[in-house]
Amino acid sequence: MTVRVRYAPSPTGHIHIGNARSALFNYLFARHNNGTMILRLDDTDRKRSTDEAIQSMIEDIKWLGIDWDEGYLKGGPYGPYRQTERMDIYDRYIDILLKEEKAYELYYSEEEIKEIRNEYVKQNKKFSYRYLKETETEERRRAFKENNKGLLPAVVFKVEANKEIVVNDLVRGNVKFNSSEFSDFVIRRTNGIPVYNYATVIDDALMKITHIIRAEEHLSNTPKQLFIYDALNFPHPLFAHVSLILAPDRSKLSKRHGATSVGQYRDMGYLPEALFNYLALLGWSPKDNREFFTKEELISLFTLENVNKAPAVFDINKLTWMNHHYIENLSSGEIIKRAELIGIDFSKKTKEWWVELIDVAKEHLNTLKDIEKIAAPFFEELTFESDVLDELKTYQPVELLKKFKENIASLTEWSMQNTLKTIRQTGKELKIKGRNLYYPLRLAITGSRAGLEIHEFIYFIGKEDTIKRLDKAIKELMKDA
Repeated sequence: MTVRVRYAPSPTGHIHIGNARSALFNYLFARHNNGTMILRLDDTDRKRSTDEAIQSMIEDIKWLGIDWDEGYLKGGPYGPYRQTERMDIYDRYIDILLKEEKAYELYYSEEEIKEIRNEYVKQNKKFSYRYLKETETEERRRAFKENNKGLLPAVVFKVEANKEIVVNDLVRGNVKFNSSEFSDFVIRRTNGIPVYNYATVIDDALMKITHIIRAEEHLSNTPKQLFIYDALNFPHPLFAHVSLILAPDRSKLSKRHGATSVGQYRDMGYLPEALFNYLALLGWSPKDNREFFTKEELISLFTLENVNKAPAVFDINKLTWMNHHYIENLSSGEIIKRAELIGIDFSKKTKEWWVELIDVAKEHLNTLKDIEKIAAPFFEELTFESDVLDELKTYQPVELLKKFKENIASLTEWSMQNTLKTIRQTGKELKIKGRNLYYPLRLAITGSRAGLEIHEFIYFIGKEDTIKRLDKAIKELMKDA
């Protein structure tokens, strides 16, 4: 069997983590099996499927590292690959279903159906499209045509009674349903737009999709789709319904748990390699303890047999840890190049200065955005929060600061190694060492308790600014003396 899979999003906005994971699994499965991946746009929601949303989705997929072989923007033998361009195809198979009496037209507007359904609920009665059709009169059909100009009768699929349906699921095994659990359902609305469960079957069948890999929330839709496969004598594809992605508290992943779209993670400074690697491990396991994989390794190892049934938990802390690993393995020049793409400004210093800074700051970078946090103190006026100043005073550091200022001012060759030597020299002269030496200097020169090593910080701000900061700290300390 030649493997053909598809990723068929509704392009109504950014690609969220769940959709991205589905796209990734399809991509890995296709590449592992030397198959074909198709990108199809399920864009029948015409109000929300804008050109901007489509462009955003394409950018997100490409940034993540997912490519496709056939479909939107690439063409292929089974196009068009946008549902809005396939309406005549859907209508053709609607006509077949109507002709073979496997579906029927219903002359009620959506508003009328809603009112009738609500009334049934009030009376605790079961709603039935079939009953409406059986009691439909010629007068009703005439009134519909007169009062609903531009609308078509809805088309309803007729569910065969007491038929067993088996979903051949490569993750969950055979899942059985009985058609008695389902009632007739609309497959084309009065505005002429087909519903998802109908259009996706026509598309998947005609595009010769062999495997449908998607989230388990679609499993309940699958029997309806198989009814249509059978009614049109289409062969069944194989299914793989992968587990949901949950938040760490086991609730449904949502915006309150942080960013949920691929684009947001890109803008927050995560690398595509890290997100690609992390998403591959959400619900899939290589059956060993490895955490880091190249794209090629994931393609080589990925099989549906190793996809887990249990829900996957999205842990932002683990993704951040993984992102740190990938950043550390990039050159500083490449880090700068990537950071510029998300709008980080490197214009205030030379490229050489930035490369040196990132060389020593890599171990502190969890995301590309952390560059801004680390660099900010170099471009801001030194200020002392009251608690920091109070803590600095406990060391009674004026003599230390004055001596260090004298030594740093006499330094002739400016290097990181020499700034460290100067600190140590000052400590020896005053017989101060360890925390009592380094920490007061940090508080006095940076105004902060954490950050780069103090000798590194001094090197990057330069001699002149170091002296200015020491003068300011001494002045603050001498106010109450």
